[in-house]
Amino acid sequence: MRAVKFLTACACGATVLLAGCTGGTPWGATPQNIRLPRIENIPATMEAGTTAGAQRLAERVRAALNAEPRLAGSNLQVEGFEGGVIILSGAPPSAAERELAVQTARQIPGVRDVVDRMSAP
Repeated sequence: MRAVKFLTACACGATVLLAGCTGGTPWGATPQNIRLPRIENIPATMEAGTTAGAQRLAERVRAALNAEPRLAGSNLQVEGFEGGVIILSGAPPSAAERELAVQTARQIPGVRDVVDRMSAP
C-alpha cells in the first residue's frame, strides 16, 4: 500500500513539474532552431571515424616533417587519430631519417603516441 501511495505522489509531482514546461532549452536549441552544416561544405579530406582535432594534429606533424630538411622529400604519410595517436607510414631513405621522423612527430604538442609503420630502408 505504501508503494502505491509513493508512486501516486511521484506521478502527481511529475505532472506538476511538467505542466510548466514549454519545450526547448534555455538557450533556444529547439529542433526548429538547430542549424546543421550542409554536406557540400564538409571538406573531402575528412574521413569517417576521425575528429577535426586529430586532423589538425596530423597537419601539424606533416608540416613539422616537411620543415625538417632531411625529411622534406621523403613522402611520409601521417594519419591522426583521437587521443593524440599519430601513425607514420611510407619509406624513409635510411634508418636515421626513420628515427628522425618518429622523434619529430613526438615533439609536436598534443601527440601522445607515435606508431611507426614505415617500411625498412
